[in-house]
Amino acid sequence: MVSKKISICLMAIALVAGSAWAGHHEAELEELPAAWEAAYNKGDVAAVAAFYAEDGMRMPPDVPIVKGREAIAAQVQAGIDNGLVKVKIKTMKIDVNGNTGHGWGTFEGMDADGNTITKGKWANSAKYIDGNWQVQYDIFNYDAPQPAME
Repeated sequence: MVSKKISICLMAIALVAGSAWAGHHEAELEELPAAWEAAYNKGDVAAVAAFYAEDGMRMPPDVPIVKGREAIAAQVQAGIDNGLVKVKIKTMKIDVNGNTGHGWGTFEGMDADGNTITKGKWANSAKYIDGNWQVQYDIFNYDAPQPAME
């Protein structure tokens, strides 16, 4: 009988501790989109790429998958070079399950004068690695077709 009570107490402690751990890390993951936005808006491509896992992937529309931080940095820089110099990200939902999390939301892209040039939606999956959330998969697309690049 005593060991059954101890087992029940240990299970309750584990559930409470697990909920606290997930809640703490969920708050950290909720901060990631705003930090990504700030780095992008400063033009800090290296900082943007650092949010991704070493083997992370971006899946932009109409191009092949972009794999790894170096390629992600180049793809982000190309977007800036093509006139998408500022972004505004809105997070709609973040969920955490242990050391994995995912989220989705919307974004607005602007030119150097602050004019909105595109709107769209995003979703990503992240892993908690070495004390930090790192984006593993990032996909986005636009609400309307984009004009042809020159």
